[in-house]
Amino acid sequence: MSNLSIKVYNLIMIVNKLDDLIWQFRTTAKDIHIKTGISEATLSNMRSNSTTRYDAKTLDLLCKYFNCKVSDLLEFTPD
Repeated sequence: MSNLSIKVYNLIMIVNKLDDLIWQFRTTAKDIHIKTGISEATLSNMRSNSTTRYDAKTLDLLCKYFNCKVSDLLEFTPD
């Protein structure tokens, strides 16, 4: 039997910065929903960092709305 150490990565290290952008641009999730068609549920999940998968179309729409890059929306934070 080997003594291999297995490190479990169960913490999400991608931080969604949508809430920061909403405050910075003084807008609302409702306005984003109306102008982009992104569901309010999706926006709520993103704002609370409970999203585990990011749809490319959603990211594209948000980048167009805020005139920003994906790196302005999502940030990798190593442990």
